[in-house]
Amino acid sequence: MKVCIISNSHPTNDVRLRYKLGQSLAQKGEVYIISTNGMVNNNVNPFQEVVDATSPLKALPLIYRQAAIHKPDLVICVEPLTLLVGMILRKRFGAKLIFDSHEFFADAHAERSSLLLRPFVKVLYLKLLRFLARRADSVWAVNQEILNQLFPRNPRGKRYLVLPNYPVANVWDYQCDIPGSLAQLCDMRFDLVYAGGLTIHRGIFKILKCASILKNEYPRLRILIVGKFHDPEVEREFNDSVNSYNLNAVIYYQEWIPAEKIGLLLKRSRFGLWLFNPRLKRMSLATPLKVLEYIAAGLPVISIKTPLMKSIIEHNDLGLLCPYRARDIAAGISQMLKMPEDEYQAMSQRCTAIAQARFNWESLEPALFSLLDSLK
Repeated sequence: MKVCIISNSHPTNDVRLRYKLGQSLAQKGEVYIISTNGMVNNNVNPFQEVVDATSPLKALPLIYRQAAIHKPDLVICVEPLTLLVGMILRKRFGAKLIFDSHEFFADAHAERSSLLLRPFVKVLYLKLLRFLARRADSVWAVNQEILNQLFPRNPRGKRYLVLPNYPVANVWDYQCDIPGSLAQLCDMRFDLVYAGGLTIHRGIFKILKCASILKNEYPRLRILIVGKFHDPEVEREFNDSVNSYNLNAVIYYQEWIPAEKIGLLLKRSRFGLWLFNPRLKRMSLATPLKVLEYIAAGLPVISIKTPLMKSIIEHNDLGLLCPYRARDIAAGISQMLKMPEDEYQAMSQRCTAIAQARFNWESLEPALFSLLDSLK
């Protein structure tokens, strides 16, 4: 079997595409991950190929040509637009077409519009998205809520599959080389770490405000922030806030690093942070990969109190949840920092144990392979 995983935005070394879907499907045949950026790998299955395009739209014909070279039996599309490419490949080669939906696309697209226009933009986008999704032979999603949105009449159909973004089993247990850029950080220990996109709604300024509240009580407090700014204005405000709050000795910032290296920094941290804005539906309903990676690394999580986070963190006693207010979050962080060492070690061990038993990608493979077999 030949499989093409195509994307016009995700890099070829994206964690889900390369280390999860790609690695699993490589057990069944040749896998080619084709995108507009990332690593190139022509030697080891799953293979990685990059097309040179100036925009996601202009990338579509290039991705088609590259995929057509392999005459795929199965095409997995990551974004709505790439479904158009998948449909043509299916018509030409008889390939089965899969839509792997990572996020609430309609909500995310609508958030770019003004408040007045958002409801209309979301409705229009969702109509188009549902039209495209219905053309796929199967749809996979990271949570059931995405399938509910795409297929409100039958969200649990036989062609649909929930594939959460669980980490690969024992993902942080291996040893890897320390890049020179990380050498200094890898000689340090951190009380708190946040890894992920750096935006207002992902709580980047909540972290700074909490740090300003806590720095006097904890003069040796160290917080590591790992990620990439998508808005230059937010980055400027972040740097200005670090200076105005006098947090240069507290906040340590590291730009995005390869997925396989993030464990080096998680293992040097004590608690993981996920301080999202719960008013955004797509954040409050989606289980973030970063939380599961914290847990897999043995890091108790400090996050925001929502039903989903309660079912993961509070129910399993893997950390602490707080209201979305800086003073409450700071109080929660202080409570966790004062935790006796034996209690901390017990909580950390619960994190790694549940990751190994339940929250790992390999536990999802039987359902994935079963669905693929039913499509033949």
